[in-house]
Amino acid sequence: MEKVDIIVSLKGVNKSYYSGLSKVLNNLTVDFRKNKVTGFLGLNGAGKTTTMKIITTYLKPDSGEVFVDNINILDNPLAIRKIVGYLPENFPLYEDLKVNEFLEFVADVKGVDNIKEEVFKVMQMVGLLNYQDYFLRELSKGYKQRVGLAQAILGNPKVIILDEPTQGLDPFQIIEIRKLIKDLSVNRSVILSTHIMQEVEAICDDIVIIHKGNILLNGELSELAKQGSGLVINYVFQDFKPNDNLLSDIKNILNNADIRLDQNGFYIKGDYSIENKLYQLNKYLFDNNYKLLYIDKKELKMEDLFVNVINKWEEEMLNKKTDDKNLVNNK
Repeated sequence: MEKVDIIVSLKGVNKSYYSGLSKVLNNLTVDFRKNKVTGFLGLNGAGKTTTMKIITTYLKPDSGEVFVDNINILDNPLAIRKIVGYLPENFPLYEDLKVNEFLEFVADVKGVDNIKEEVFKVMQMVGLLNYQDYFLRELSKGYKQRVGLAQAILGNPKVIILDEPTQGLDPFQIIEIRKLIKDLSVNRSVILSTHIMQEVEAICDDIVIIHKGNILLNGELSELAKQGSGLVINYVFQDFKPNDNLLSDIKNILNNADIRLDQNGFYIKGDYSIENKLYQLNKYLFDNNYKLLYIDKKELKMEDLFVNVINKWEEEMLNKKTDDKNLVNNK
């Protein structure tokens, strides 16, 4: 990952609810890069919203440190609120106010200077100028999301945190909001919580995966996509009895592909270039009398990376519990 300044940093953050009975964040340590769009991914209940509420000072961590632009959130929460804009998943709107009235109210609460000028600038930025005299109740869901984005960027915050900003929108609205988010990130840092992998691929620079309060992955999308794209090809044979050289021979043919044997054949995982070498592989298998039943080829997507990372962690935790149990029983 290229060297870039860090805008948000969490170090050893823990958070529990119900007097410690329900632990949501477990020694969370993660950095978010400056002037990048970071996809903050996880299943429901993974700890995404809690993390975002802590960054925005809506919640206090039980322990650990959180810095935004090198400011400790506990030392100066008011300063944090001036440099962080937040669009929660269910953003409350005063529907009897007009768009410009609502944004002027929010700007006043935020202590923004030159309120009318700032509100005009923000409405222009998110495409609301033609709707400024509409009551909020008259707007479509897509335009209500624009209002939510507008209030989040009032005061020109350095960090914008968006929780499921395209949920419930139609395809055209989703495209518009995604473009708007990408435009906003030119001079700002955006943390985007979403379940939609196509959204991540479309607008994110970085990915952070959180699961059960633990950070499982944090990296640059262009690098991680190499792990989450390509092909998986499953070869299944009749009476499969691999010779001693099969694995090394396949690797020699396919170079850097990942090869795994099972009882009925083998799996190949690699980039799209392996397709050019399948003829050579198939010829090798035929020459060595392997009786092929079928070949199953699947294209990998970012969803596979997400699922594989979580499944691997769950498997490791299960194995650890088993090892701990055996250790206790052997004492």
